[in-house]
Amino acid sequence: MSHPYLPSVIELVRKAGDAILPHWRRELAVTAKADDSPVTAADLAAHDVLVEGLRALDGGIPVLSEEDCQLPLTERAGWQRWWLVDPLDGTKEFIAGSDEFTVNVALIERGVVRFGVVGIPASGRCYYGGAEFGAWRSEADGSSQPLRVRQAPHQRFTLVASRRHSSPAQEHLVSSLRERFGDLALANVGSSLKFCLLAEGKADCYPR
Repeated sequence: MSHPYLPSVIELVRKAGDAILPHWRRELAVTAKADDSPVTAADLAAHDVLVEGLRALDGGIPVLSEEDCQLPLTERAGWQRWWLVDPLDGTKEFIAGSDEFTVNVALIERGVVRFGVVGIPASGRCYYGGAEFGAWRSEADGSSQPLRVRQAPHQRFTLVASRRHSSPAQEHLVSSLRERFGDLALANVGSSLKFCLLAEGKADCYPR
């Protein structure tokens, strides 16, 4: 069993990825948002595809996108059901020419995620899941398989680390994990792909 909107959202996420790809590994104009994070025409192209598609799917569900998030809290506080969207997660990786960027969409109801989709435009792969139907990986050809987290490290404890972010607290955790598990395997991955590695049992921990 899955959510009735899920197939349409997976298709939308792939369409957003298609809108991103013409800008990939091309010369880009990069501007800075208020928080000094970068934004490109690819971010905005994916945003437009997702917002238009989600509103067409159900015009009664508001959309909160990273590229259009200046809505006052007084308005958002009353939302019981809404879409949470990051049209291009991993913009810095995208600008650098890496394939580690994703499109992320989740449906939130009363503060709880009903389901989420993470698309990888460079490969056409999508990860999706929800509490009622588990986690899945869908390939570009439409074939899908269920995912399971692993219950114990296979050989070495694998820690997923952000390619661009760390902190003293994270370094302390890494040190503590080394004391317990010995030599760690580190997987440096950008964007929300870190969570996908956990979901499919290719890593053990992602500190946040």
